Parts: sequence; structure tokens; C-alpha cells
Amino acid sequence: MTSTAKPSALSRPLRAWDYVTMNVYFFGISFMWNSIGRFLLQAILPHENMAGSANAEAAMGLLGFVGLLIATIVQPVAGAVSDRFSSRWGRRRPFMFVATLTDLIFLAGIAFAPNYWWLFASYCLLQFSSNVAHGPYQGLLPDLVPEERRGIASSVKQFIDTFGLIVVAVLSPIILANPGFSLDLNIKVMLGAVAFFLLGTMLLNVLLVREPTIAPSTAKSQPLAWRNWLSIAAVKRFAESTIRFVRQFPDFSWLIASRLMILGALAYVSNNAQFYFQKVLFANVTDLDQAIKAAVKLQGDLLTTVVLVMLVITLIAGPLSDRFGRRPVNMLGGLFAAAGALVLLFVRNVPWISLPLVTLTDLSVAGTLIGIGMGLFTGPNWAWAVDLTPPAEAARFLGLTNIATAGATVVTSLLAPAISILNAQQAGTGFTFMFAVAIVGFVLGAVTLAKVRETRGGN
Repeated sequence: MTSTAKPSALSRPLRAWDYVTMNVYFFGISFMWNSIGRFLLQAILPHENMAGSANAEAAMGLLGFVGLLIATIVQPVAGAVSDRFSSRWGRRRPFMFVATLTDLIFLAGIAFAPNYWWLFASYCLLQFSSNVAHGPYQGLLPDLVPEERRGIASSVKQFIDTFGLIVVAVLSPIILANPGFSLDLNIKVMLGAVAFFLLGTMLLNVLLVREPTIAPSTAKSQPLAWRNWLSIAAVKRFAESTIRFVRQFPDFSWLIASRLMILGALAYVSNNAQFYFQKVLFANVTDLDQAIKAAVKLQGDLLTTVVLVMLVITLIAGPLSDRFGRRPVNMLGGLFAAAGALVLLFVRNVPWISLPLVTLTDLSVAGTLIGIGMGLFTGPNWAWAVDLTPPAEAARFLGLTNIATAGATVVTSLLAPAISILNAQQAGTGFTFMFAVAIVGFVLGAVTLAKVRETRGGN
């Protein structure tokens, strides 16, 4: 039988510094995956020893599909294992420490990959080890923070995530587009920065956060024998358990569905944005490395705009959702993001709005709209997920949100080859398809939130 006892938070009142230390490792995770997914892979894949320019989107899709399928499975499983784990170092930190050290090996594999398949293997192994740390780590917030303070804690978590994006947006163009060195050397330096921030933030969290004493969950799982994992019976059992979960927790299930659509729309654009700039805005640049460096700079400008706006909005979105409800704030966020994707479809990096002190380009307008939308969505949505989570199984349930966060990229990765195929038929049509899918995803995700009830305070 599953324990329903609520874990106790810290015995003393939470201080402002506690919100930072419990969430600091999210900076390292954010910096790593945003650097790799938004900049590094898109700078590596167009080269002939990797996938080549014509097949780069499809190769990116394969990486995203297999790698994040691994993450979708590993993160909730690792979280569930940590719910039942106990040691004198806590039930979360041992996973974080060992898995992060393992991450460094696979980052080196990406840095020195001689071909696409070496890169593919290193990337997938990194997804596995990183999510062995990430799943248990997500359980720290509900372990440490009482329910009435989780909106604030979730906003701090999202602020740190967003700050990681800011550092990526600023640092990546500086390093990757450095004209004084080759693109290959710049890529290695960037991966070294990833390793530094990942290891440093993990050590800060492990050394500065004391986990409360919480009895492990008494829920028992009956794992299938390895030979039966791919059997028809195993698939049937999985389908039946999924149906039972949806019926037992319909609000949590609809929240995951909405999160899948909105984050999937964002992932589809962000995972291919640099290709869009390379092939549309810099189509006339004949030197591949120079086109990549130019696209990196433009992508940095867009991402900087998105995350700075998102940072400001995130700071107020959590408290707003505590006061006015999660649903209206989340729904408005999805609609703003859809408007930003529509503008981005027509971006040519030209002046669009002239103000007394600044001239806004179409690129910055698109980034502002997307930043507002995702700032309104992300923090309150995480708080909503925490609201719906049974406290005794916090890490397992929050790990299931990875069906949306990582799973969003898995789903949209299946559509990545369509960009390459359509572009081969007529230049640019693949990117038009990409933006159309994103706009539909943002709108449907917002509409779906109408099915999720507010549950704060046990309502």
C-alpha cells in the first residue's frame, strides 16, 4: 500500500537563501541542455563528417527522439527509486553526486566525437546519467517547502532556470562565434564551460542543503523481468496502467497533456531556430562555418530577448498565480507564445517599431512575445503540478512531468525530418510548416488547461 503521510519540510522557517541553494543545481542543468540543444548540436551537425547541411534537421530529430525518450523513462524511474531510498547523506543527493560525475565523461565524448554516431552514443548516455540525477533532485522542493510557499519556491526555481538561459544566450555567441579561433575549438571551449557549471552547481547544492529526515515511501513496485519488457503482455500492462492513472488522476493527466503541447511547440522552434537562420537569413553566405557563426549571433540575440523578458515575467507570474489562480495565468501565457511564433515566421531581422530611445526589430518583437508567454506559463505550471502531486510520492509524480518536458521534444523530433524533406522540395517551406505546427500547439495547449481544476488548499 502506498504511504499517504505528508513528508515534513525543514524544521526551521525557510530563508531567502534556502530557496536559492535548493534550486541552484537547476542552473547547471539548464545551462547544459540549453547550450547543447539550442546552440552546440546545431553548430556541429551541418558539417560533412556529421550529418551534412541537407540532413541536419533530420539528424537533430533522431538525436532528440532517442535521447529524450531515454530521459522520459529514466527521470520518473530514478525519482521513484529515490522516494524509496535512504542513506545518511539523504535520499536525493547520492544520485545527484554520482550521476553528475558520470555526466563529465559523456560531455567529453561529445566534445571529441569524430562522427555522427559517436556523437549520438555520447548524447544518449549523457541523457541517461543526467536524468538519474535530475529525477531525484526534483523531489527536493516538495521535501523542503510547505504547500503554501511552493508558488514562491517554484518561481525561484524557474528564475534560476531562466538565468541559466540568459548566461547561455550571452556566453554562447561570445564563445562559439569567436572569430579568432576555429569553430571546432570554440565548440570544445563551450563544452568545457558546460562541465564547469554543471559540476559547480551540483557541489553547491550537495554541500549547502541539508535534506530533512523523511521515511522512504512504502509503495512497492514489481518490475518485469528483462525478457518480458518488450512482450505484448508488457505493452498491454503498460497501456492498462496508463489508463488507470489517467482515470485516477485526470487533472494531473490533462496538465501533462497541455504541458506537452506548449513545451512541444517551443521545442520544435528552438531546436531548429539556428538552422532557420543559417538557411533563410544567411542563405547567401557560402562558407559554412561563417554562416553558422552568424546564425549563432542572431540566435543569441533572439534568446537573450526571450529570456530577459521571461525573467521579469517569471518573478511576478508565480505570486500572481498564488493570488488569482494557476489557470488564467497559464492560458494567457500559451496565447502570447502563439503570437510570438507567428511573428517569428516572418522575421528578417529588420526594424519594425521605432521608439524614442530604441528601435525594435521584428526579431526582438517576436522574442518579447514568446518571453512574456513562457514567463506566464512555466513557473505557475510547475507550481500547479506540485499542487496536484501526492506528497508521499513527490519525485515520482514530478518525474512524470518529464513526459511533457522531455517527451515534448521526443514528439516534435518525429516531425524534424519533415523540415528537411519539405525544404528539399522548395527552400524554406519546411520552416513554414515548423512555425504552423508550433502556433497550433501553443493554442491547443492553452485551451486544454480549461480541463484542469485548481486544487490549492486541498480543493
